[in-house]
Amino acid sequence: MVILSAPQAIANDFESCASRLIGAGIAGPDAAGACGQALYPVDLASCTVDVIGVTEVEAEQALVACQSDRRPQELATCVSDIHQGLEVANSTAVLNNCRRSVLPVRFSDCVVGVATAASLAVADSMSQCIAAGYRPEDVAPTFIFSR
Repeated sequence: MVILSAPQAIANDFESCASRLIGAGIAGPDAAGACGQALYPVDLASCTVDVIGVTEVEAEQALVACQSDRRPQELATCVSDIHQGLEVANSTAVLNNCRRSVLPVRFSDCVVGVATAASLAVADSMSQCIAAGYRPEDVAPTFIFSR
């Protein structure tokens, strides 16, 4: 059994990230730069590879989306869930909407659920779910007393 020190284990994360991205079709310098800038390089590589595996988007586009998301694993889950649950015509729109969502997994649950229950197109259900938000109703201050 080989036990690596912390710096070696971290270095292996960066190596693993770069090799997975290169294997997915990202150019070597781009993969090195992306992995070098990532806080969690393994998550970045997993997100990129997972998105490429279920969509028709370019590898570079998937990498940029995963780099810009604060929850890359949830981004990949969102894209994957929508593609597995529905017939998707525009993978780029799905990727962009999942990236824009604050809670990507909840967003994908909303899209799949609304599209299935209401027989909506994927684009329509995404626009409904991305616009959803907290709208307080019937809010009255309780500290003002009537005379």
